Amino acid sequence: MPQWLISLLTGGFNLILGTVGKTVTDIHADNTTRQKNEADAGNELASTSVRGATSVAQTRADVQKSQGAWGPFGLAAFVIAMAFAFHVVMIVLDSSSWHLVPTLKWYVLPWLEWQAHPVGSWGVAKLPGRFEDTEHEILKALFYVGPPSAGLLALAKAFQR
Repeated sequence: MPQWLISLLTGGFNLILGTVGKTVTDIHADNTTRQKNEADAGNELASTSVRGATSVAQTRADVQKSQGAWGPFGLAAFVIAMAFAFHVVMIVLDSSSWHLVPTLKWYVLPWLEWQAHPVGSWGVAKLPGRFEDTEHEILKALFYVGPPSAGLLALAKAFQR
């Protein structure tokens, strides 16, 4: 076989391999660049989301701080808690057969005296429907099974519905 034919065949073979190799390398480089760009875009989106959430939380904290403890939410929580406490006190007192009643001993000194009480005579109404269950859960959380924060959490969940 003549040398020029061998040279032509190997040159053509090398040309084909070089073209295919370059194409494969270019495809790999393009895929790598695309994946890097996607990863960078994802990282940028994540950091933007975190910055946004942080900014919202900071603004919310600033608003609550500016309102103080007796802002609208603090007052609402206080009123709701006092209503629940008053209802519970009334139920407990109406369920007791003896009460301490202030009297004037010898019509001069104020004095506390035990007096009989007919149980249920005040007729304190139960809360309707699910409110009674909610009140009971709040009381359990406050006094039976957990810290007061659990009672506040149960109260917050009740008002989210």
